[in-house]
Amino acid sequence: MAPATDFDTLRKSAEIAERIPEMLVDPACMVEEATKQILNAHSREYVKALQTGDPGYLSETNGFNWDEGIWEMAVNSTAGVLAACKTVLSPDSNAPKIAGSLSSGLHHASTRSGSGYCTVNGLAVAANSFKNLNILILDFDAHCGGGTVNMLRDLGIDHRVSQYDLSTNMFDEYDEDENHMISIAKNDEEYLRKVDGILAELDPSLNLVLYNAGTDPFPTISHDTIKERDQRVFKACIKIGVPCVFVLAGGYTFSQDMNSLVNSHLNTIESANSFSNSTI
Repeated sequence: MAPATDFDTLRKSAEIAERIPEMLVDPACMVEEATKQILNAHSREYVKALQTGDPGYLSETNGFNWDEGIWEMAVNSTAGVLAACKTVLSPDSNAPKIAGSLSSGLHHASTRSGSGYCTVNGLAVAANSFKNLNILILDFDAHCGGGTVNMLRDLGIDHRVSQYDLSTNMFDEYDEDENHMISIAKNDEEYLRKVDGILAELDPSLNLVLYNAGTDPFPTISHDTIKERDQRVFKACIKIGVPCVFVLAGGYTFSQDMNSLVNSHLNTIESANSFSNSTI
């Protein structure tokens, strides 16, 4: 059941899926596990509100009117992230080292509530569920991932899960420390220079990179530059041998039509596929 609300983050995945049917893997087998891991990461009061709509103020902190499809959407979104992680972490030498999820609307959700069109934080849930792994979150959305960092701290895993934010504004900023940092870019040249600086710090000892691949830096940052950014991220991960899972983060029709938005997300998928036999 899909949510009744007609909004980009709740609708664009279906349009993207229609364009790449041959690449899709059904994550339904991970739904039960996703439910369990959401409960391990988010507060039970918030999960209950998402499931039942009660209390109403809490069930709608993501910015949407609550309906039964909200919880089903959140569970399936999380299942997609977990399935992608399971794929790249497989001991099978033939398994893809890059995989992705059509998930969208993750990084502003915090332990006890949603925020900024984000309902369940699949990045934090995944980082919490894969115990004892050293994980880097590359959050290249237009906005900062304060919800994610705050959840990492609440869960007590911020020592093994680091995060670099490259954003175009300070929405959802957080208090930085040596493992969780924010950088802002305002034009294409500065943006790619900062991408390269972040990627130069990638540590081959990492077990997993979670890549929040936002396309909403557009129009401040051009589509061509965002595509180049994706290619550099995937190339860097493959070069040092660190598995990478991407999610299709921010991207809206406020500044473009749906076809342009879908194409920008497809650029991410195509870039990933060019470096690895990726699955979605």
